[in-house]
Amino acid sequence: MPLNGQASDKILAYIERIPPYVLIENNKITGSTIDILNEALKESDVDIHYQEIIWSRALYESIHKPNIILTGLNRNASREDKFHWLYKVPVHTSRQRVFLWQLKSKAKENKKRGLKNASITVMQGDHKSKSYKSYVEGFGYQANIYAVGSREQVIHLLFKGRVDYILGGELGNAWRVKSLGYDPDMIERVVEIPNTSQGLYIAIGKHTELKLVNKISKALADLERSGRVNEIMALWFNKAEKTSSSANTQ
Repeated sequence: MPLNGQASDKILAYIERIPPYVLIENNKITGSTIDILNEALKESDVDIHYQEIIWSRALYESIHKPNIILTGLNRNASREDKFHWLYKVPVHTSRQRVFLWQLKSKAKENKKRGLKNASITVMQGDHKSKSYKSYVEGFGYQANIYAVGSREQVIHLLFKGRVDYILGGELGNAWRVKSLGYDPDMIERVVEIPNTSQGLYIAIGKHTELKLVNKISKALADLERSGRVNEIMALWFNKAEKTSSSANTQ
């Protein structure tokens, strides 16, 4: 919020739950990326508000409208010229890994079919589809990818047997799978896919005025130079590891 009474620049940050970067519990929004943005902008005249939204819609609107921040966007060649890349978020190494996941009950069937005839589903705009496409085309195959509107739909299609695989990182405590009523023990990872992402970023669309873009970029850079970003990330990574350890022993 502005400290000197001047009119503020208003920005809207679209979010989805991706622990430990963004958490949403009892309508309270927290997480490492949220802390980074809030601390960077707290003494500026930039007024930031957060809104949970389906990721595919968030991606579309941030490309076509001004003053919309995405709190965790993977940077790749297809997105490069559509965004101002404000800040590269420090991520846990496991976050960078991408795997094919399948139902254990379909393991023999999938092995017989092979990747040449396999089908996968991803959320619209998910950067992991680029990694998968590059991977299978390296074998001379065509990627059979079906895009849907949400991460929840992706999981439903796998468990209902409509597709052979989904793409995902480390399963961790599998909170999203459990929240949909499925048993994480029914699925397994098959093969690791080389990740073509250049990292996870706080980003804003190119329709935003450059003066505002530079103001936010400077605030984030100043926070990093102060050493505060490392403290925030260490705090949230420790929380995530404790939560995962607790879930695995239950």
